[in-house]
Amino acid sequence: MKLRNCITTIVALLVLGGCTIEPMLHLRKVAATKVVMQTTITTDILWQINWQAQWDYVWNTTAYGPLGYTEPKGVRMHIFTLDDAGEPKSHNVYNFSGLEGQADVFVGIHDLLFHNNDSEVLLFRSEDDLADVHAYTRIISSGLKASLPVQTSAQKAAATKADPDEINENVTLMPDELFRLFDPAHHITDNLEDYDFEDGKYILRIKGNLQPASFIYLFQVKLLNNLERVAGSNGAALTGVSDDVNLCTGETSTTAVSVPMDVYMNAAADPDLLGARCLTFGIPGCNPYDDASVAAAPAGKHWLVLNVAFKTGKYKNIRIDVTDQIRALPTGGVIPLEIDVADFPPEDTDPPIDEGGGGFKPLIGDWNEETGSTTIIS
Repeated sequence: MKLRNCITTIVALLVLGGCTIEPMLHLRKVAATKVVMQTTITTDILWQINWQAQWDYVWNTTAYGPLGYTEPKGVRMHIFTLDDAGEPKSHNVYNFSGLEGQADVFVGIHDLLFHNNDSEVLLFRSEDDLADVHAYTRIISSGLKASLPVQTSAQKAAATKADPDEINENVTLMPDELFRLFDPAHHITDNLEDYDFEDGKYILRIKGNLQPASFIYLFQVKLLNNLERVAGSNGAALTGVSDDVNLCTGETSTTAVSVPMDVYMNAAADPDLLGARCLTFGIPGCNPYDDASVAAAPAGKHWLVLNVAFKTGKYKNIRIDVTDQIRALPTGGVIPLEIDVADFPPEDTDPPIDEGGGGFKPLIGDWNEETGSTTIIS
């Protein structure tokens, strides 16, 4: 694994029955419990030891939001009770406000899944397999408009060519920060020796790592030969990322989509530098924390589709091949790029920038939201 920092989590199940665990667990009846998640989380986590040395853009957290991860404000707990064959026979869901709440557990073998539920963008579904919970976001467009492929300075030096293929992936909403903890085949016993006793309560402690299941990529684009011609950007999109993650296994789906992002320019600090923060479910068809799984993932292209707005009121949509950088950073990180403004001059036929809203309209063809027949876990 290339995980440089873990978000250490202790999930404590505190039985609210006073100084004795009887009769609830001892008689194998349902036990009303309080679940307390004690987490340590750093807002700077980006899975690269030297990421700060590579990141030059002056990020305005007040205007743009945090650069790294933030602590979840709500948690959802799934309890999958297993039968004698080890297959799930029931599935119970509990939503907590904050990092603690009430849940019902009883003696037996259970798969336990925890993930944050503090997002209006993330959607969750259970499919045919009772114990598979998937996270995804809605489709907002049938694809990106065609754009001009350009070479970065590094690609020019290597004498490589940009792939001329057009992009036909669906565009989905960018996911929010998503964290998961899966504790399979956990045995909740009625043996008091398996419990701690603190403050008059028996406590069952479950230790593990609450890991990100959506990954932060930071793009910074250095504009060469700009000569103050570029005014900013109407947005960008990252292509070739997964549309879904299985929260029980941590594996992403093989379906590739594109996700849009905002792009910023701080003209006062550096008029030749663009910065963007993008969250995705990662590389399709793999467990991003497993090097072997990443190596075996299906081949695919990743483009940064970038809108460049000029001071003349024109714009240009360009594509930058970032496949190697994304594949080298399956759990996110900083991707610095350099592009030559002279390679993509605005054309007279370019329509003017929409002064009313900006946004991502120059890159996305249609904004028709699409929905499917899925079951949402409430």
